[in-house]
Amino acid sequence: MTSRLPILLVFWILGACAPGGRSAVRPNVLLIFTDDQRYDSLSITGNPYIQTPALDRIAAEGALFRRAYVSTSRCCPGRAALLTGKHATRHGVWNNHPEPGSLDGHDSVADHLDRAGYRTAWIGKWHLPNSGGGPVRGFDRWVSYEGPGSHFDQVLNVDGETVKSEGFQADRLTDHALEFLGGARDSEEPFFLTLAFKNPHVPMTPAPRHAGTLDHVPVGLPASALDPVSSLPAFYRALRGATGRHAIDDEEAYARDLRAYWELMLSVDDNVQRVLDALTASGELDNTLILVTTDNGQLLGEHGLQQKGLSYEPSIQVPLLMRFPERIQKGRTMDQLVLTEDLLPTVLELCGLDIPGDVQGKSLVPILEDPSSSWRERFLYLAPGFGGEGGMIERAVVEERFKYVSFEAAGTREELLFDRESDPDERTNLAAQPGQADTLARMRQWMGEERRRLGDL
Repeated sequence: MTSRLPILLVFWILGACAPGGRSAVRPNVLLIFTDDQRYDSLSITGNPYIQTPALDRIAAEGALFRRAYVSTSRCCPGRAALLTGKHATRHGVWNNHPEPGSLDGHDSVADHLDRAGYRTAWIGKWHLPNSGGGPVRGFDRWVSYEGPGSHFDQVLNVDGETVKSEGFQADRLTDHALEFLGGARDSEEPFFLTLAFKNPHVPMTPAPRHAGTLDHVPVGLPASALDPVSSLPAFYRALRGATGRHAIDDEEAYARDLRAYWELMLSVDDNVQRVLDALTASGELDNTLILVTTDNGQLLGEHGLQQKGLSYEPSIQVPLLMRFPERIQKGRTMDQLVLTEDLLPTVLELCGLDIPGDVQGKSLVPILEDPSSSWRERFLYLAPGFGGEGGMIERAVVEERFKYVSFEAAGTREELLFDRESDPDERTNLAAQPGQADTLARMRQWMGEERRRLGDL
C-alpha cells in the first residue's frame, strides 16, 4: 500500500488553519452496526426488559434520534444504503440476493476515508456478496465471513486468511476490534472502524452468560397481535396465515424467542463497553465520532407477524445514536426524519471531506448544530424485492404524522393510511374515510413525484 504521509501532511496543514477555532485533528470514526435491531431495544428508548448502560451512555453524552428509518427494510439493502449514502434505486441492491459486484461502481464510506488517510477496518458481519468472506475494497483491516454466519465458533476471514474462532461471535469480533485499536498506528493517522455484530439476528442463541437472564420476566403479545386477520392488507394476510418465522404459531415459543432476542442485545452492550473502555484508556474517546445503528428493524409479534421488510413502524424504524463532544451537544434528542443514507455524508462532513454529488443522503450536521434548520418532511419507503415477494410491490410515504402505504400487483392497488398520532400501532386504516381524502390525494401525488425523481418507474 502506498504511503499516506504526503496526504496526512496536507491535511495537517489545512487543519491547522481550520476556521471557527475548531480542532485541527480529524476525528476517528467508530460505527457500531447491528443486525435486525428494533428502535425500542435500548433502555434509553423505553425497553422494559433489559438495561443497556453502555449504549445509553453514547446517547446521553451525544444525540438520540427518535425518528431514524431505513428506506428499504432488509439486510443487504440496509447495508448498501449505509455504505454508499444512496437509495436502493441508485445503489441497485433491492433484496437479500444481489449480484456479486453490485456495489463495485459506488464509492463506500471506507473508500472516501481510506483515500483521505484514515486507517480503515471492517470487523464483523458483512452480508453482501464477497466470495469466501474475503477483504473488500477500501478496508485496510478485514475480519469477516461469508453469508449470515453463526453466533458460536464462527470461522473468520482475517485479511484473506481463514482463521478459526471459538466461543460467542460478538465477543471474538470485539477482541479483533480491540486489537485493531491497540495496534501500531501513526500518531497522526485517524481510524475508521466498523464493528458489525450479528446480534440480535436469528438464531435466538444468546451468549451463555446471558442465556436465561429473562426467564423469570413475563412477556406478552403486542396489542395488535390478535387483531382479526381481515384487518390486514391482503399481502399481510397471506403472511399471517403462513407457518414458521412469519407468523406466531406458538405463544410459548414466541415468548422464548422474544426473551432471547433481548438477551442477545445484552452482549452488544457489554462489548460496546469494552470498546469505550479501550478508547478511554488510550485518550481517544472524545476525539472519536461514535455512531450506533442497524440495517433494519424487526416486527416481534405486532399484527401477528415476526419479520422485517414490511412498512409497519417496528420494521422500518431503527436506533441511531451519535457521540462526538466537539460537534454534538450532550443530551440532544432529535425528532427529524433521518435515514440510513444520511450517515455517509454526515461522517464525511464531520471529517472535513467533500460530499460527492451522487450521494442522496443529507448530512445531519446542520440539524445537529441548529435543530430548527429546515429538513425533510417525508420520505419514500420501498419494500425489498421490488415485486419479488409474490409479484406484489409495496411502497410507503412516511411523514411526521401520517403514513400512506400502497400495494400494487397485477394491475390492482390496495391503499392504507395511518394517523400515527392517534393510532401509533397502525391498526386503523383511514384510506376509505371521506375526511382523509385530501391527505390521501396529497401523499399519493408526492409518491408519484418522488418515484419519478428516484427513477423508480
